[in-house]
Amino acid sequence: MEVVMAARITYLLQFCGVSDPLQLFYLEQRSVEVPGPVFTGLRPFQLDSLMAWALDSARGRGWDLERIQATVVDVWLERAEAIRQWQLRLQQEPADRLLVAGLGTQHDWEQRCEAMLRA
Repeated sequence: MEVVMAARITYLLQFCGVSDPLQLFYLEQRSVEVPGPVFTGLRPFQLDSLMAWALDSARGRGWDLERIQATVVDVWLERAEAIRQWQLRLQQEPADRLLVAGLGTQHDWEQRCEAMLRA
């Protein structure tokens, strides 16, 4: 009897910085052209909106919803101080600025970095 263990895919959630909506639009457009992570802009920067976006993105990509949910919660808890700093910074930014977040597999992030190096 042969036991085959499925590889567990790791999802990476990154907070990229603060941006205006037009720059976020360009980033999202490049993401459509080049395979890689998905991006969003958040304001306010709260767990419920981050989770809703992550799960919606996961459904669209056919990702494991439970793993995505666990990733978001783990990152939120592990980076609590950094998240608090992002929230404070966002409050000081003009009202149209958004916190940009990206989510993808390790492979997605690798593809994104390789595409940037080729550009």
